[in-house]
Amino acid sequence: MTSWVYCMVEDDVEHFSERSNERNQFFEETANHLPVTQLSPLLWAFFQVGDLEALKDIAHSKVSWDNVYCEEDVALSERRALDAIRLWKQHSAGKDTTASNKRSYSEAMHRPTQSSPLQSLPINPSDLPRTRSGKSSQSPEYSPVRDRKIAELSKERDHGLCVVSRISGVNACHLYPWCAFGGKDPNRIRRFWAILRTFWSEDKVSSWHAKIFQDDRTPRGTGTVENMYTLTSTLRRFHSEGAFALRPVRMSNDKTQLELEFHWLARQQRDSTVRVDLREQPLSSRNRTDSEFGITFCRFENSAKPTPLISGTRFTMTTNYPINKPFPDPGLLEMQWHLQRILAMSGAAGWKEEDFDYDDPDAAVDTFPSVEHFVEHWLDDLPAAHDQSHSSPGELEDIVTGAHKHATWILAEGH
Repeated sequence: MTSWVYCMVEDDVEHFSERSNERNQFFEETANHLPVTQLSPLLWAFFQVGDLEALKDIAHSKVSWDNVYCEEDVALSERRALDAIRLWKQHSAGKDTTASNKRSYSEAMHRPTQSSPLQSLPINPSDLPRTRSGKSSQSPEYSPVRDRKIAELSKERDHGLCVVSRISGVNACHLYPWCAFGGKDPNRIRRFWAILRTFWSEDKVSSWHAKIFQDDRTPRGTGTVENMYTLTSTLRRFHSEGAFALRPVRMSNDKTQLELEFHWLARQQRDSTVRVDLREQPLSSRNRTDSEFGITFCRFENSAKPTPLISGTRFTMTTNYPINKPFPDPGLLEMQWHLQRILAMSGAAGWKEEDFDYDDPDAAVDTFPSVEHFVEHWLDDLPAAHDQSHSSPGELEDIVTGAHKHATWILAEGH
C-alpha cells in the first residue's frame, strides 16, 4: 500500500477561495480596530490568501500594519504589491516601482526597519551586491543562463505530455518565473520575496526561496527540474492569465507519485483603482467547469474517455526516477497556488499596462483575450505533423469541435 505525505494544510472550503469560519471571524474582529478596511484590490487579495497567523501579526502590530499599509505613502505600499504580481506575470517593471523620487519606507515611518521584510532597498549601482570577483550582480556575465538539459529532463519525466491535459506537443515551463531568477534587477527580486515574507511565515517562504536561490554566494537563481513542468502552449497562456491554478495535494513517501488538484479560478473583473473592503468575500471556484467565457479542457488519461476538467479534479503525476527526474517541488507549487489565486481574485489578471503602471485612474479593466485568439492558439496545441500521428481521431475531433462550438456560442451571445 502506498503511503503519502500531504503537501498542504488548508481548510477544505479555502481550496475553492471560500473563506473559512476562522478567517471570517478574524476579519470581522479586525475591522473594528484597523485604521482602514478599504484596501487596493491586490492588498485585499493578499489578505484573502495569506497565512492566517501572518495576518494576525499584521493586524495586531502597528509596525507590521505600517509595513503593509503605509498611511503616509499609500501609493508606495500598493506599487510594491503591484510590482510583485507584475513580476509573477513575467512583465517588466512598471513606472516608478523603485519610487526613487519618493520617500523610502524608513523615511515614511520615521523608525528603523531592520526587521521589516519591506524595508527600502538600495537603488544606486554602487550599492548593488557584487560577486566575489567584484562584478555587479546586474552585469551580463552574472545573468542566469538557461540549461536546455533541465527542460528536456522535465519533458522526459512527464513522458512528453502536458501534466494537465495529457496531450502531446508541450513546452517546459517554469513554476517560479525565469525572469525572476536575478541578474538584471536583484532589488526587484528582493522586493518580491519581501512581500511573500509579509503574508506567509518566514520558514515557509525561506523554504520556497531556497529551492531557487541555492547558492548563498550569489543572488542568481539555479535552474532545476523541480521548478519545471510541462504544459501545452494554450494551457500555458491560460495559466499566465490567471485562468487556473494547480494545488499540490500529496506525495508518496518514495516520491514516485504526486497528486495535484486542478482549479478553474474566478477571475474578478475589477478596476485597479477601486477600493475593496477587507470583509468582502472572494468569488468561489467551486464546481466551475470552464473558464469565464465557456472554454473547457479535458484530460486524456491513456485510452479512457476524456475527462472534463472542473475545479477540484485530481490527477497523479508519476516518475520512475525521483532523484534525476524529480517532481515539481510541492513548495513551489504551493507558492504558485497562492499567487495564481491573488492574480485572479484581485482582477490583476485582466488589467492593462496602464493599470499596472498606476497612471490612469479611469482606465477600464481589460477583457479576456478574444475568442478568435483562443481558437487560434487552441489549435496551435495540435501541430498537424505531430498530432495527426500521435493523437487519436477522437482527441482531435473533441478538441477542435469543442473550440469552435464554444467560439460560436460566445460570438452569438455577443461577448
